[in-house]
Amino acid sequence: PAAQPAQPKPQVAKQPAAQPAQPKPQVAKQPAAQPAQPKPQVAKQPAAQPPAQAKPQVAKQPPAQPKPQVAKQAAPKPQPPKQPPPQQPAVEETPAAEASPKSAGESWRDFSDTDPLYALLGELGSRKVIDDAGVIDDELLHGYLQRLMRPGVTKKHKDWVEVWATMGIPIEKQDQVVQAILQVGLESEVADTIPEILAELVKGHRVKIKAVEEAISTIFECGSDEQGCLARFLFMIFPKSPTSEWGWSRVGWSWQQWWSISDRVLSALDASSAFECLRQLLTTIEAESGAYLPHQQIWDEKRLSTVRSALCRFGGLAEDELPAAIDITLE
Repeated sequence: PAAQPAQPKPQVAKQPAAQPAQPKPQVAKQPAAQPAQPKPQVAKQPAAQPPAQAKPQVAKQPPAQPKPQVAKQAAPKPQPPKQPPPQQPAVEETPAAEASPKSAGESWRDFSDTDPLYALLGELGSRKVIDDAGVIDDELLHGYLQRLMRPGVTKKHKDWVEVWATMGIPIEKQDQVVQAILQVGLESEVADTIPEILAELVKGHRVKIKAVEEAISTIFECGSDEQGCLARFLFMIFPKSPTSEWGWSRVGWSWQQWWSISDRVLSALDASSAFECLRQLLTTIEAESGAYLPHQQIWDEKRLSTVRSALCRFGGLAEDELPAAIDITLE
């Protein structure tokens, strides 16, 4: 009966001693492990990832790839701008077409004092003397001609070839424009240059000889050639020959063609003026050739006879009276 009460003591002492030993290591290890984890995660990850990834990727790739890529892609880049212009032709071309003549016109005006011919050519090209219907604006045409006939505007007679080409006169209207040149020119300060102007237009293949003939016949009908314009013009288109090196050389252009035009032109004048014009023409040909007409190959007896008959007709003379009325040898 005395040994039974001694057993409960060891059971009570072992259980409480094991329970308090467990909380101490659990509380101490958990707080120490938790702060140690955030420090390496925050410090090592941001510092290791940005410099390690950014430096090799940015430094190695851009220098090697962008340079060849940009140079190769630069060629296709101009292609997109080339595509839009064709898509917007109606919007962009119409203002450009309207602006170009204006700016060009202003530049011609700037040269009106220093280079009036250049300014006039520009104006002739923008403001045509003939419309689309083929009608000539006479007032505009005369205005241009008056400015062109001022001394010093044209430097040489061949400038009129360019003037005519700029006007763009059709063949059926050539005689009308030649008439205006004669009307304005013969009353201008450069009237003595009109024969050369007409001759250059014919020789430059700008005006048909028939158009000049018709214009002369209209302007000088039953009139006189006091300034010697017609005699000079007919002299300048005289056919070239061994004794007339100064003459006009053209395929198919012969003495017979020259005389046919000359006879019709002279016949438009009154008789006395026609006689004087022909006498002056033959005198100039003889002087420039340096030999009497009967001594020249181009003047055979038949042609000399034709000219003598014309002089008698215009002068109202008998053939035996002709030598006393002229100072040239025709036989």
